[in-house]
Amino acid sequence: MLTLVLTVPLASAGLYNAPPEGAEAVTVLVCPNDPTCGAVIDEVQHLHPREIYVGVDSLLALNLVKGGDATSREDTLSSSLDAAKTAFAVERWNDANRALDDAGRALAGWTGAPTNQQLFDLYYLRAAVQLAVKKEATEAFQQAAVVAWNRSVTLPVDAEPYASLYYNAVYELLTEGLGRLTLEAVPGTSYLLDGVPLGEGPLTVSVFSGTHRLNAVAARAGQGQAGAQWRASVKVLALRTTTLTAQLAMPDDAAWLATGLQRAVDDRRIEADTVALVRDWCEHYGLSQVHIVVAEQGVAGLDGAGLHVRGVYYNPQLKRFSAE
Repeated sequence: MLTLVLTVPLASAGLYNAPPEGAEAVTVLVCPNDPTCGAVIDEVQHLHPREIYVGVDSLLALNLVKGGDATSREDTLSSSLDAAKTAFAVERWNDANRALDDAGRALAGWTGAPTNQQLFDLYYLRAAVQLAVKKEATEAFQQAAVVAWNRSVTLPVDAEPYASLYYNAVYELLTEGLGRLTLEAVPGTSYLLDGVPLGEGPLTVSVFSGTHRLNAVAARAGQGQAGAQWRASVKVLALRTTTLTAQLAMPDDAAWLATGLQRAVDDRRIEADTVALVRDWCEHYGLSQVHIVVAEQGVAGLDGAGLHVRGVYYNPQLKRFSAE
């Protein structure tokens, strides 16, 4: 087992920046945010002298600083949707499903914002394929209507019976009643809902009830440096108001990352951009499992009492946390 030490502030000089090639599992050690962090590292090194320590900067760099990964996901989403449309047109349902699965994976791991039409195409085509192979497609058409929320979109397949089922879904959502989403102000940050730019908060928008994709993008942090991005799935109920505030981090904010990981240990609650960062980091280095451990001082301090640790496991394949 390898150990990744997340120090606060940034990891000490001289530590590794990435797991050695061939590593399959990593332990993420979240240290206290005070001068005892160095003592915690010394104690863990004493207990596990053969383990290798990795700096937090490599974990932060993948999504929040470098743009290559985001660009590749955006390109994959676009090309996969095109492939799905082509396969659907010639009634190659399995090929269409595979292309839509590729598009879904690219979308799930991306903190950025697709266009409203791309989101609509993904859900509408899924529904159309289900209907074409004689499966129930009502809920899938409803999800397509939810992300469109009665805005102007182009049906990727406008033939019958696909179009009729979609418009029936729109009518049912309208009959059910709209919900309201209130987004609190975060200085210098703009919101996008299902790919539709909304501007800066505070603001309130009326939408169809269901699950929506919410993005927030901060202004650029400096010359040549992209601003932070945040993504969340938001459940809006008919005739109810949901209120949210974006939780953003700047690219070099190790304290934010450590806080997000500690929350995963405390109560399995973690912001979307934090979990996306850890998941993409695992995929980048080929890691099968991450053990996130919060190290705490004993009642009598480090001398004699040793460390108290609490932890959870994260499985990047299943994309979920579990208790030890």
